[in-house]
Amino acid sequence: MKEKSSLSKALMQKVLLSVVIILIAGPSCVNRKDKTEHGNMIPEKTFVSILTDIYIANGLLSIPEIRKEFSVRDSVLNFMDIIESYGYSYENMNSTINYYFVSKPKKLIRIYDNIIGKMSELEAAMQNEIIRKGQEESRNAMKYNVYEFPDFDRTENPGTIINTYGPGTYTITLSVTLYPDDQSYNPHFFAWLVDADSIETGRKKWLPDIKYIKDGHPHQYIYTGQIKENRPMVIKTILYEYENNITEWDRHAVIEVLFSNYTVIP
Repeated sequence: MKEKSSLSKALMQKVLLSVVIILIAGPSCVNRKDKTEHGNMIPEKTFVSILTDIYIANGLLSIPEIRKEFSVRDSVLNFMDIIESYGYSYENMNSTINYYFVSKPKKLIRIYDNIIGKMSELEAAMQNEIIRKGQEESRNAMKYNVYEFPDFDRTENPGTIINTYGPGTYTITLSVTLYPDDQSYNPHFFAWLVDADSIETGRKKWLPDIKYIKDGHPHQYIYTGQIKENRPMVIKTILYEYENNITEWDRHAVIEVLFSNYTVIP
């Protein structure tokens, strides 16, 4: 509880510092003898929004990349831009702060508490967005390695590519579910080795196949082998090959690439 209170006070001080910077830079400062014209005051709700934006801007300007970009401008001008974006002038801001400092100091503290609440909401929203994007990226990564058939948006049979840079061993782990109503004949995993500088036109060295089981149950296959060539090569695979002419409607399978790796032999 004390820790939260300390953080709140620290935030209040930072926001207050930003406001003081504007006041010091302006043509006048707070004076208890000044008379505030209430017609020039900024409404409390807008005042809170302006102070919040000033605090955010002050924090952004502490980032080296952003500070460098705005270094040619006086930082006070950036704060003035915020005030003016709400349709108010320096004089309006000065009158409002003067009023609260002189006449309503306790209310000013409540306003800062309001700002703390808004900043907490912004922080929570940012954290939620970070979590959401992380989950979305994770889902997309999983979908990227999972192939479902039929798929009418796909233009070619999916496969994998492994680059090799010398003698070593390759490993590809698959989970394959082929349903009984799938109409493919001799469905299998298909692979070959080719020189990296002539992938499309080079001579292919065929690698062993994996024959799939068509029973509607997921089966895990570990495809591994050794490459002896001491030059850049590429292992290309087709995850779902067959030997008859069928339509996309005739295919019914789910194939997931669980693992793909190449280890160079020292």
